[in-house]
Amino acid sequence: MATDNQHGKASHIGQIIGEAFENVVIRFIRSYLKKNYPEYVILGPVEGKKLLTLDMPGGIKRQLDTVVAPADSDDPVALLETKWLKDGRHWNDKGAWILQLHEVRRNYPTVRGAAAILAGFWNEGFRVLLKNEGGGIEMVLVATDDEVYRSIQPFLDNAMRNGGFVLDAKQIRTRFPAKHVEELDNFLIQFRDSGELSKLAKTWLYFERLTESGHKENGKMLIQQALDKLLKPLPNNPKIEKFEITLEIETGNLIYKRFTDIEELLEFINNNAKNPGGILEVITPKKRKHISEQIGFYQIEDDEEW
Repeated sequence: MATDNQHGKASHIGQIIGEAFENVVIRFIRSYLKKNYPEYVILGPVEGKKLLTLDMPGGIKRQLDTVVAPADSDDPVALLETKWLKDGRHWNDKGAWILQLHEVRRNYPTVRGAAAILAGFWNEGFRVLLKNEGGGIEMVLVATDDEVYRSIQPFLDNAMRNGGFVLDAKQIRTRFPAKHVEELDNFLIQFRDSGELSKLAKTWLYFERLTESGHKENGKMLIQQALDKLLKPLPNNPKIEKFEITLEIETGNLIYKRFTDIEELLEFINNNAKNPGGILEVITPKKRKHISEQIGFYQIEDDEEW
């Protein structure tokens, strides 16, 4: 079984790769803004901290990798998160982190949108889920875990002259091979400190991806497209596209609705604002209609002891 030290080194390996990916993405975004959107900049760290902190509803603080703002303002315009994922065990953790971008937007009306720039084991189904549930967050897959490991492999082979080992993405998704964890960790530390990992990470932006339209585009192009979409000039007469409303009932219940038509929105408000009977009907649990629907429901007898 893997020791705590091996688990720590495995986490450190992921941290090294993740930081290399994050750094190259931020450098590219900064360069792209300078050339194409000089009126925008990436906000610097606050009070010496590496990550920028934004306020969320309820007074919660959230730290974000990359926040784009006008050069003459501190108001955020675009939110970007860069995430490397080694295996599916952290889908929920990092996925929830990305979904919180949508919540941050509620507190900043100047924010036009958000993008998650991804590398690693992010499968298609999970990316679609994040996009749908995240309020339209742009999902940009730059490189898969297999592509990243295959790019590292030749350098690892060269360093392990006495016989190296294969970086098998499928195996690593489950667990790093215990007997090679320390070797790989030491190699990546030296590879990073020499500056070679940073150079290699730059090539990760050029892996080709097949888009929904069937075209082949690399990660660099996809990041550019996401930025172009987020930073396109504001129209002179912006139109409201969707309406969201939440009715908070004194009982603690919430009634949430989304609309695309203002007449339907106003009708919903008028029908519920002074209609406690209708609200009660909505928030009251309904009885099961058929006895077959109760299969699997277990009721504890009054006299049962525990």
